[in-house]
Amino acid sequence: MVIDEVVKRKKYVIYGAQVIGIGARAAIRHLTGIEPECFVVGKSTGKAAYPVGNPTEIDGIPVCPIENISSNMFIVVGVTELIQKEVLPYLKKSGYKDVYPLTQHEEHLLMSRYYESIGIFPTA
Repeated sequence: MVIDEVVKRKKYVIYGAQVIGIGARAAIRHLTGIEPECFVVGKSTGKAAYPVGNPTEIDGIPVCPIENISSNMFIVVGVTELIQKEVLPYLKKSGYKDVYPLTQHEEHLLMSRYYESIGIFPTA
């Protein structure tokens, strides 16, 4: 499970700065106490080499273009599986090897554990 991998590595980033990525950050932080180094978004295309349409930070955590991230960093891919079909091959081609796709099933497991830990939707 993703939280086991985060605990093992201590440092990670989340690829995705929208609903799935932000939800994953909240759950991982609550369950492990470990914050991501940053949120990561697609290749730079905007002014000052910054991706267009993304915030510069979320809750004080920077949002960084992927090319600013070391190829050795542990990356949790927190985008829909449809977008993962584009992102995962790009990351592999770009030399990122330590990548953990947050599939629908993995996201369900993570969020179930998170909600159970705060007393919502206890599992049977």
